[in-house]
Amino acid sequence: MSDEKSTLDRGARFTQNLEWLEKVKKVIPSGCSTLAKAPERLFPGHTPVCCAEAYHSRFTDIDGNEWLDCEMAMGTVPWGHARREIQLTVIHQLKKGTGFSLPADIELECAELILERFEGRYPSLRFTKSGADAVSGAVRLARAGSGKSKVIATAYHGWHDWSAYGYYGSQTKERGIPVDIERSTIWVNKPSYTNIREHISSMDDIACIVLCPNEWNKEELEKVVNLCRTLDIIIIFDEVTSGIRMGKQATAGEYDIWPDLLCISKGMANGLPLAAVLGPEHLMSLAGQVRFSNAHSSETTALAAAIACERLIKNAKVWPTWREPATRIMKRLESELVLLGLTEQLALKGTYASFYIQSLNEHNFQTDPFREFMVKKMAHYGIFTKGYFIFSDTHTREELIWVEDALLQILSDWKEMQKLEHLKYANL
Repeated sequence: MSDEKSTLDRGARFTQNLEWLEKVKKVIPSGCSTLAKAPERLFPGHTPVCCAEAYHSRFTDIDGNEWLDCEMAMGTVPWGHARREIQLTVIHQLKKGTGFSLPADIELECAELILERFEGRYPSLRFTKSGADAVSGAVRLARAGSGKSKVIATAYHGWHDWSAYGYYGSQTKERGIPVDIERSTIWVNKPSYTNIREHISSMDDIACIVLCPNEWNKEELEKVVNLCRTLDIIIIFDEVTSGIRMGKQATAGEYDIWPDLLCISKGMANGLPLAAVLGPEHLMSLAGQVRFSNAHSSETTALAAAIACERLIKNAKVWPTWREPATRIMKRLESELVLLGLTEQLALKGTYASFYIQSLNEHNFQTDPFREFMVKKMAHYGIFTKGYFIFSDTHTREELIWVEDALLQILSDWKEMQKLEHLKYANL
């Protein structure tokens, strides 16, 4: 690793970061209204905890330290921070107004562009502001359309009762969730075709199943989808986090496996809040009946940003532009894990859309000792991550090589640390 890359963070100070942290904890519980950005997931004094501004693939914290961003706002800015084409479109819309008393003309324009990207696969969509709202809206549509009440959940689908119940360990009172939620939500732990088939065969009244397709291999996913189709169970794909990060038509398009209802969000407006449910007319026409609505769903700045993003993706010859280099990095990491004899300790997970390395014996990623080791080491190299590696259109070839070199060095350092600890205990 070159001296310039390895010393980007040299002399970094966190004085204002730490002062801010002390103040914010007294005002905003967890330090941030978005839990995934909460300082408790970071390591104050080793990593920044508060951002001042961001541009393309970099951001500057409130102490003035610059960082290479490998988090990219939880994957919501695939076109890079402060992308000029998107900024200009939003500024133009700001001058015209942000919220009207009638539908805005650009809502139709935005909807048509998104549906065009999916090549007529779906005839209609409904906008909302968050991924959680989109998936919950899809569940409501499925229940109304099927006349059935139960939903099978398989991953994190947002903080709402029906999703959080299973994802957070089937806790109810501690989460403020009604105890009887278990009557309508079936949580499938470690989802697989076999597990889902067993759950389906033991019950009736199942309205829908919600799947994150990017977490499945194509063959298993196809078997689950075919099974649900034969049993008249509505299939919902939660592509809130994967969405266009997997391809122009999301994971559904990459696999050529299409759900009844497709939920997309992160990245479609490059950081501005916007989500959508795409589906057939017989289900989408029920949106009014089920009262699927939000006062800000038709807010115009996010719609303007989404229009700019649709134009960018339409003109992109290859998408995502980081597909090949990220795939190469993952292959190199897999080889390095084998070479260092770490395959029984660590595993590389994810796809080119987002990947991470996790300890095999640690189920909670946030408390994984390897995550802490890696995040702190990456900060030494001036690279910011919370454990995930999420790239953007603005990450340069040199920056991606920089990340690759840092990760390879960290794996080597981890191996060396394991050796030293082994020797220490052997000498006791």
